[in-house]
Amino acid sequence: MSSRRTPKTEAARGGRPKDPELDGKVLDAAAGLLEELGYQELTIEKVAARAGVTRKTVYNRWANKSALVGELLIRNAGVEHIPDLGDTRAEMRELFAQIVRDVGESRGRLLSSLWATIGDPAVLHRFRTEVLGPRRQFARAAVQRGVARGDLPADIDVDLLIDMWSGTVMFRTEVRSDALLDSQADAMVELAMSGCVPRLPAPDAPEPTP
Repeated sequence: MSSRRTPKTEAARGGRPKDPELDGKVLDAAAGLLEELGYQELTIEKVAARAGVTRKTVYNRWANKSALVGELLIRNAGVEHIPDLGDTRAEMRELFAQIVRDVGESRGRLLSSLWATIGDPAVLHRFRTEVLGPRRQFARAAVQRGVARGDLPADIDVDLLIDMWSGTVMFRTEVRSDALLDSQADAMVELAMSGCVPRLPAPDAPEPTP
């Protein structure tokens, strides 16, 4: 027996068949209101009115405001592959540039909304799975290519390096509200290329005492 789902069976299960055009209309309305009002003042009622649909239409697709805004954040988040350029320095610069772009795209109202929706476990799980996970996978692949070429240490702690770069960009641009210059980004890359990177502990290294 086929397990293929049809719009009728989806509706019978309590779901709502996908309508990309309608979903996009609602998400666009939410994006506009989010920019104008911020997360706290955003309501499902206002989104429905802006999109020209009923509240029920919105609630049939998203259980609450955090789920709706979480969907918007995921839709607007970029997940880019870092191409194999055959040049570790160039690929590390591209990786750093992507981190800068990712933070820049999340600024202002959108960034505040991300912190607000993180309190919803379902939204956080989706954001980790559909955005952060793929971004980290592409970043790790670029760093590992550098290791394979002998340009980066074999024991580099890839995840900590990426977190350090992301944290530096976030603190400088969001907390300090200061521009990150191209020369400063290049300096961070050059530190990594010179071997100044976090290292994984040796397999037989003793655990640090508290």
